Amino acid sequence: MGMTDEEKVSQVCALTGAGSVADRPVVEAYLLSARSLIMLTRHPFSQDPDSEAWETRHDGLQCEIAASMFNRRGAEGEISHKENGVDRTWATAGVPKHLLSRIVPIGKAVRL
Repeated sequence: MGMTDEEKVSQVCALTGAGSVADRPVVEAYLLSARSLIMLTRHPFSQDPDSEAWETRHDGLQCEIAASMFNRRGAEGEISHKENGVDRTWATAGVPKHLLSRIVPIGKAVRL
């Protein structure tokens, strides 16, 4: 059985430390973005990937991607940053490749 939307919000809040009422709409928006990204990656040949059936096995990954997006807000695409002994460098401007690599695309048969 999959996670409810409320459970997903709670999971992302736990992963990010988000807890204020103001954070909730941001977390919900990132969860929607993460869902769309998963669907687009999973169904690259679909005319409307969001209309495909959601696979609950991606619930946890959706939360991880949303948490990654939440943690990077305000510093999107940052390549290098040093401040007060903290160094940040991101190889990708978007979602980390190690998260996206967990999504296996569904192909379509080609007739010749």
